[in-house]
Amino acid sequence: MSAQADRLARKALALLKKYGQEASLTRRTAGEYDVATSTRTSSTVSYPVRVLVQADSGQDKEGDSLQEGTAVRAARRKLLVGAHGLPVVPEPGDEVGPLEGRAWRVLAVDPPVQLGGRPILFTLRVAS
Repeated sequence: MSAQADRLARKALALLKKYGQEASLTRRTAGEYDVATSTRTSSTVSYPVRVLVQADSGQDKEGDSLQEGTAVRAARRKLLVGAHGLPVVPEPGDEVGPLEGRAWRVLAVDPPVQLGGRPILFTLRVAS
C-alpha cells in the first residue's frame, strides 16, 4: 500500500506543478517573552509548496453564503496543497503566499485526501 500511496502522492505533486502555482507555507511560532526589551521573540519557517487555487463560497461547510443579507466571501479561497515532500501538516494560523498578489491566512484545514493513512493532498480554507 505504501508504494501505491507514494506513486499517487508523486502524481498529485506533478499535476500541481503542471497546473498549480508556486507559493510558500509560512509558520510563525511565538518564543519567550524578553523582559529587558518588553517584546516576545518569534521565529518564522517557510516551506515551498505547489498549490491549486479555487474559489471558496463556503457553501459546502457553512451553508449558502450568497443568500440575501449575508456577506459574500470574496476574499476567501480554497487551496489544494501537495503533501509529498512537505515536512509539516498545515494548520490554522499558517500563511500561504504570495498568491494573487497577497498573503493568505489559513482558517481551517479539511481532512486530507489520503491513501493507507498517508496524506496525498491537503485542502486549506484561507482568507486574505
